[in-house]
Amino acid sequence: MTTKRTGNDASQRERPVPLDESAEELYEDAPVGYLSTAPDGTILRCNRTFLALSGYDAVELVGVRRFYDLLPPGAKIYYETHYAPLLEMQQEVREIALEIIRADGQRVPVLVNAQLKRGADGSPALIRITVLDATDRRRYERELLRARADAESRAAAASALQHINEGVVLVDDDGKIVVLNRAAVRLFDLSNEDVAGAQLATIVRGWAAIAPRIPVVSAGETVNSVVVPLAVEGDTRWVAASGELAPDGIVYTLRDVTAERRLEDFRDDIVAIVSHELRTPLAGVYGAAQTLATRGVDLSDDARHGLVDMIVEQSGRLSRILDEILMTQRLDGGDLQLESESFGVLSSVLRVIEGSHDWRNARPVRVLESEDVVAVGDPVLFEQALVNLLDNAMKYSPAEGEIRVRVGRHRSSARVTIADDGPGVAAENQERIFEKFFRVDPAQITGVSGTGLGLYITREVARRMQGRVGLLAADKGATFFVDLPAAR
Repeated sequence: MTTKRTGNDASQRERPVPLDESAEELYEDAPVGYLSTAPDGTILRCNRTFLALSGYDAVELVGVRRFYDLLPPGAKIYYETHYAPLLEMQQEVREIALEIIRADGQRVPVLVNAQLKRGADGSPALIRITVLDATDRRRYERELLRARADAESRAAAASALQHINEGVVLVDDDGKIVVLNRAAVRLFDLSNEDVAGAQLATIVRGWAAIAPRIPVVSAGETVNSVVVPLAVEGDTRWVAASGELAPDGIVYTLRDVTAERRLEDFRDDIVAIVSHELRTPLAGVYGAAQTLATRGVDLSDDARHGLVDMIVEQSGRLSRILDEILMTQRLDGGDLQLESESFGVLSSVLRVIEGSHDWRNARPVRVLESEDVVAVGDPVLFEQALVNLLDNAMKYSPAEGEIRVRVGRHRSSARVTIADDGPGVAAENQERIFEKFFRVDPAQITGVSGTGLGLYITREVARRMQGRVGLLAADKGATFFVDLPAAR
């Protein structure tokens, strides 16, 4: 249903709303200051808004002062070099930022628009000026510039944060990630950097356990980091961590000190080796040499030969210990140079077995039916790995036991297996026997000595030749294997 408008309705809609103010009031109380000046700038008239802005009475301005007189020195220079010439050429200027000095001496930022009126003869007759109080606008512009500078500073800081070596994590009061830099992503072994909003304890396994141990201080306070272990993908990383309260939560600084920690452990283990493993052969060498020096002439030939043999044997043991330590240092430092060539694996095995006959703990070695496979790698280092495996088998085999060696193919690899009749390897030790300095019997209750480096060196040497070492059987005796890539 449509309703038609009557003529009366239309006339009421078009009728202007009466305003209860005059043109004079519009001029006097306008939102901006109005001035009219002579061509020389003398103020001829100004409204109440401008008087309030300037703090003067009309009698102090009209016919007495020029607009130019209200400007500070810097604005006067700009007035003369820019404002006045532009007004003369263009007949108007717009949005000129100046300052005026109030009657009380305060400076007020203003925006000035001016229009030059010419007379009938074309000469300047009148200048009309509007003056807008720009105090709030200037404050807003300063805040805007400050906000922009802060944003640029934060952006620069965020960019720099991504390139520092220490991990930095900002979490809010609920433990959710706000910022996570690349170093922290690498430290936590995360596959995705875009984890903002996620719970740190959820995406980093083990964080919940170490977070309560990390000291958190207020901004400006001295903080001492604490070294804590962090489990990452089956590995343990040692992290020097500290925290600082921030307006948005807590900023954690994390530094990976795993290498330093392992170096400290290495030093401790070296001290232990020197204390235990080197002392016995050194004592044997020293005792035998001292006996020969003081009583050698009184000893029988057999006794002298026995002492000399002891010196040779224990000196060889010392040499092997030092060689293992130096080899470990070269492996860990990346200084080990490897050759790559094709060689017969069975020939290398037979050479190592032949040399083992003179070992102090030598056991019979039987070579099972084998295939002379050709491998690719460093034959010298491969034989060193075999020496370590064979020596390990002989140490743990009983006097009546034997060592069994087999050479053959395993898929695309040349494989050597070494089996002994020893006690085997307990289940809880099977994953650790290849760790550096790990010994099944550190107290040497069973009488088996060693540095705990032999199997570690064997594993690392094989790994660097693209091979591997492992344990096949560990119940009745132990069966180790070493694989190298077979030559095509």
